[in-house]
Amino acid sequence: MYNNSNSTNPYGVLGTLSGVGLQGGARNSVLSRVLGLLGFSFLFTAGGAALGTNLGRGAFFPALILSFVALFGLMFAKERAPLNLILLYVFATLEGVTLGLLLQSYIAAGLGGIVIDAAATTASITLAAGAYGATTQRNLTGLGSILFIGLIGVIVASILGIFIHLAFLHLMISMVAAVIFTGFLVYDFNRVANTPQASQGNVILMTVSIYLDIYNLFLNLLFILQSLSGNSRD
Repeated sequence: MYNNSNSTNPYGVLGTLSGVGLQGGARNSVLSRVLGLLGFSFLFTAGGAALGTNLGRGAFFPALILSFVALFGLMFAKERAPLNLILLYVFATLEGVTLGLLLQSYIAAGLGGIVIDAAATTASITLAAGAYGATTQRNLTGLGSILFIGLIGVIVASILGIFIHLAFLHLMISMVAAVIFTGFLVYDFNRVANTPQASQGNVILMTVSIYLDIYNLFLNLLFILQSLSGNSRD
């Protein structure tokens, strides 16, 4: 799993990024390891989504809470194999449970087309942003702090949005968030591609960073497309 060679990566869209314009076996090795784990993580997420639809709505909040527990546990046990891998896949599965229940509500409301459009848009943005981040010669180290400040702003605005029920405000927040997570994709792929070597634990944490970038980008695009369509899940 961790010793990927330069052979064809089996993880579809994500896998194409591992061989794009990289110089040096070490860079390719770290990025390939991250992409390999990322591909497996999304397979577990897909399994969790299928499981969530069978468990019902009551599983949403328990899965959400347990996913945070698994994530924090992973941070503390990142170098403890095989516990680190187990926690990674448990986290991805639990995220899939919550995602599956969310998508089920969209499909039940007749918005399955929006789900497909959001998934396709997310895949396209991930490929483009990842390829740029992995191959650019520009110094992107300063981008992280800018994106973090933007993310804090989105979180604050989202909290205010709980008390201010304005559809336009929520749409603007999601649009800004989508831009920020696209920026994080560029930044994180660049960071991974320029890491000459990494421990197993650090590779896993890099995987989690990109996983969350993609996951949150998809959720925000889903809300944006729903809002622009004028449809509601209520």
